[in-house]
Amino acid sequence: MPELPEVENTRRNLVRAGLPGCTITGANITWANTVKKISPPELAAGLKDRTIQDVQRRGKFLILPLSGSGPANFIVHLGMTGRLLVQSQSQAPDPLTRHSFPLDDGREIRFVDGRKFGKLWLVDSPGEVLPVMSPEPFDDEFTVETLAESLAGKKAPIKALILEQGIACGLGNLYADESLFLAGIHPERPGSDLSVDEVAHLRQSMIDALTAAYGVYDRARDQDWPNPPTAMMTWSHPRDAAAPCPNCGTTMTNIRVRARGTYFCAKCQV
Repeated sequence: MPELPEVENTRRNLVRAGLPGCTITGANITWANTVKKISPPELAAGLKDRTIQDVQRRGKFLILPLSGSGPANFIVHLGMTGRLLVQSQSQAPDPLTRHSFPLDDGREIRFVDGRKFGKLWLVDSPGEVLPVMSPEPFDDEFTVETLAESLAGKKAPIKALILEQGIACGLGNLYADESLFLAGIHPERPGSDLSVDEVAHLRQSMIDALTAAYGVYDRARDQDWPNPPTAMMTWSHPRDAAAPCPNCGTTMTNIRVRARGTYFCAKCQV
């Protein structure tokens, strides 16, 4: 599932492709359920002849502010398997392309979405769509104090808590596991059980995990442009119950925490 590094990678790919400044000339919507607001015909009409001013991200949402009259923000959520590509209209599309948006320069935005879990909105304000989220992990406001306050009094497993977007915006299953592995924290420990030092270590581990992932994608973008990979394994510990922990050699453990597959080292994470 696309998590914060994958969505940020998509944003950077779109910016590098020169999407800001391009004008959308139409829309081909082939799976109506993707469109959450407004209706598919209204979305198509509302996008036509609108210029994309920027490509922004908030959590796992991509936000494309538009010029001109009408709803000012085209918002995309990639869902489980979604990819957003800018390709020549003459290039054969991926067979799992569900929607395409022709541009004035002969290219088009293509939303490849095999499992059809992606979402599209055209709204006046992102606030109509975006849930309540914590500060971004790289924001100055994402402090040890704010994270500790979010965890205070919560008996739920820390793995489940940091998957809540109101606690750790953008974090998903893979990078939650990676962050807890780097911090040496058992995923089933109650959130309220963590000391201030452990919260500080967890916060830094989130930042370190995401920074490392961004670096992997940035290098791949430079190396493989104009067709960079969009789904890479950027975490440091194996997601394989038969594999050894890279730190101590202990076989990794696989459990489920609130129905989410979870990998950790029973020796290193306490």
